[in-house]
Amino acid sequence: MIAQKHDQLPLDFGTLKAGEITSAIIAYLTKHGFKVWRQNTSGIYEQQTGRWRKNPQGCNGVPDIIGFRLADGVFVGVEVKAGRDTLRDDQKQFLDELKQAGGVAFVAYDFAQFQQSFEGRGLHLQHRHD
Repeated sequence: MIAQKHDQLPLDFGTLKAGEITSAIIAYLTKHGFKVWRQNTSGIYEQQTGRWRKNPQGCNGVPDIIGFRLADGVFVGVEVKAGRDTLRDDQKQFLDELKQAGGVAFVAYDFAQFQQSFEGRGLHLQHRHD
């Protein structure tokens, strides 16, 4: 049951916003032996113009959550989508390349769906680092 695994989270997972889903997934992955963080992909704010510009050192399509499994270094990427937000082509390409390279990739529309996918792959049983 989700509430037992995530006591600090609200019980109504269907109404979580993207930031709340992201926080829940980070806590869950951390508990299951991953070192993960929220990847900041925003641009650089130019105070003179009052506008944002693309970060020239950035990489297109990087997922919202990235990291690795502590036990074996397997890379994980989770793109979080909430509401009407949809997967962009560059995000899909990044996740496809990650899977082809042997990493673990997810698109999470809510926490419960992410957890079901994670556990459906048996990842909650593999290489736990408690």
